[in-house]
Amino acid sequence: VNFMSIKDASKKRPTIRDVAKVADVSVATVSRFLNGKTQKMSDQTAERIRVAIKKMNYVPNSAAREMARNSSRIIAVLAANIADYFSVEIYRGISSRVEEAGYISVLLNSGSSLTHERQLLHSINQHGFDGLVFQPLTSDTEQVAGELTRDFPVVVVDRDLPRSTWPKVVTDNYEAARSTTEYFADQGFQRVVVLTSTIELASTRIQRFQGISQAASTIETIEIDENNFQPDAVYGALKKALSRPGKCLLFALKERWLLEFLPRLMKEHVIDEARTAVTGFADTALIGSICPYAKVVSQNPFLMGQRAGEILLQMLKGKKNIPEESVIKAQFKH
Repeated sequence: VNFMSIKDASKKRPTIRDVAKVADVSVATVSRFLNGKTQKMSDQTAERIRVAIKKMNYVPNSAAREMARNSSRIIAVLAANIADYFSVEIYRGISSRVEEAGYISVLLNSGSSLTHERQLLHSINQHGFDGLVFQPLTSDTEQVAGELTRDFPVVVVDRDLPRSTWPKVVTDNYEAARSTTEYFADQGFQRVVVLTSTIELASTRIQRFQGISQAASTIETIEIDENNFQPDAVYGALKKALSRPGKCLLFALKERWLLEFLPRLMKEHVIDEARTAVTGFADTALIGSICPYAKVVSQNPFLMGQRAGEILLQMLKGKKNIPEESVIKAQFKH
């Protein structure tokens, strides 16, 4: 048995009082140093504290520091569904900004479940997060406000919550969908098959569908219940819709569904370039690899996340006059 190791392990962990004694300063002075409040401290005093901390291998009690400054330096990011590349990129963008400012971001996933979203909002109320960036599933502002009772900075991303006082970062969903549909209608693709998750559950999908409806002559909608996803049934309905006579535009409101069904549609020759155009909101180069003639609407979720992170940091600093809405425009690649 290594008795030296046992002895070392049993040593008392150094405290802030021990550091103060070695540095020959008060506990309050060490506390100010740990919290970065060194403006009124001499360089010699700060150096003595720094040397004492290093010599003693002192690790500050983070919980105590949080209580002292009423801050955890942790940001919650509640995403709609991390199975979607879009949500992950939003999180990456947020993290890139808040971590530069010394915050840690924690990713929480609703998983396209309204019930789970409510549970997570309740959990966020119970923990000491400094702020929240929220990609909600619901468009019911009163419901969200009822669940999220904490008084702290909140930024909504990729969604429109009507009558909400929280700033939001969004894409120009309606205009991007309308102009894209018009582009294909001008080429004779006036019948549109819309492939989408349940439309009414998300403001983004509502806006996109409204934009398509404004420009299309005929629309056939295939909605997917993400909580009861039946791939074969969806594929059967999709194949039937795309096999009708005449030129047709397949418009997916989310990239995930193009990735899910395009390979099989092409393999079984359900679609071809002459009679079927393919588009949708997509944020990777994968769609072009699967279907070379697809022309997609590209958002920039990473930039949206960065912008949301910047706004949250401004709110944490107490800045006023934050814009109610920041729009990151989508681009139609044709």
